[in-house]
Amino acid sequence: MIEETERLPMAVIAALLLCLAEAPAAPSGEAVVCTGTLGRERVVACALAHSPAVQAAELEGEALAGRRRAAQTRLPSNPAVEVTAAARHGLQSGDRDINVYGRLSQELEIAGQRGKRVAVADAAIAGQQRRVEAVRREVAAEALQAYYELVAAHEERAMLGRLEKATQTLVELAAAGEAAGLGSGMTTDVVATASVKIQRQIVEAERRFVTARALLASQIGQDPAAPGLEVQLDMTALASAGELPALIEQALARRAELAVVQAEQEAQRRLVALYKRARAPNPSLVAYAQRDGFNERVLGGGVAIPIPLPGRLGRNYAGEIAESRARVRQGDAELERLRRQIRAEVVVAYHAVRARQAELALFDPARISRAEGHIEALAQEMATGRLQIREAVVLQQAFLELLAAHLAARRALGLASVELARVTGQLPGGGR
Repeated sequence: MIEETERLPMAVIAALLLCLAEAPAAPSGEAVVCTGTLGRERVVACALAHSPAVQAAELEGEALAGRRRAAQTRLPSNPAVEVTAAARHGLQSGDRDINVYGRLSQELEIAGQRGKRVAVADAAIAGQQRRVEAVRREVAAEALQAYYELVAAHEERAMLGRLEKATQTLVELAAAGEAAGLGSGMTTDVVATASVKIQRQIVEAERRFVTARALLASQIGQDPAAPGLEVQLDMTALASAGELPALIEQALARRAELAVVQAEQEAQRRLVALYKRARAPNPSLVAYAQRDGFNERVLGGGVAIPIPLPGRLGRNYAGEIAESRARVRQGDAELERLRRQIRAEVVVAYHAVRARQAELALFDPARISRAEGHIEALAQEMATGRLQIREAVVLQQAFLELLAAHLAARRALGLASVELARVTGQLPGGGR
């Protein structure tokens, strides 16, 4: 094998090395590890690697590549061979003979239709590549949204679990005080009512946690019923630096929907050029041979040229050309619609992030930390007699509302940052 390689011309070896260098790499889904604890970046990578929507879009690109390969055919049709035989019978002489006729024809394209067909296929492939980008961005956004929902539900469940222990202690202390004659049944019922409320919130938090985990597991190709999915608990928002005008320009430059419409317009323009070339009649080279009744052998050849018919009698592709030109103008209107929609989406998402940031800034981290400590200390304060049971229930509810509002603000900011990254075309790109 080495000796054969050494005998190859250097130009051939260089060409082989260039082909190997430019060969497409293995699909990213094969190298993505979707086990263990997943962070935001790995969640996005796993979702993209296992998304049926992305795979379908990529396979559509392969189908269009097959269409391009078909367009590269040099001959418009296969050669046609015709062989006929006829029995001759003289009415007066009574002579009999058999005539044999053979005909070979091949249609040719002389107006460059092949190149135009390839150009149309190339435009379709370019448009599909942009569609793949759009699908990948939507899949990444859905995965990140499910990730934030899962993290928020996990933190809410943990917070309510700590609160449940403190509430249960309050219930036990209230019941003991009532048994000892130090409290009334009304106080016990108030504490029990608060405990039921906490239990209902725990049930709802568990439902949201299971739902988010199932959705995320499904998106990354895992079994939604399996409980083994683990993610890093990171509720920080996605980074999206830039002012509003810059973000709008970035979105207009990155959003694949605009490129899809532009590619479709280019495909229609190339179709117009193809239809114009298709008007040119394709000649056919003809060769024939025959043996007639006079025992003669005849060989001949020629050229067959179709006769274009005007108007509605023949096909002149006028309707197809008019349709494609209308599609191009329709694309201009669609581009304007998309630009307006993208601008509006960026403005809305940008101000949503700003509002969520302002909302989260209202919560003092030190006060949030003290509130969590106060909830755990309420039972001890009541047990030592420094705090009444009813007052403890009121304080507990106030601290719970503060912590729940803080968690909701963090979740809302995370989801808003995902939406801003989606509408500005920054996804897919991981979470950092």
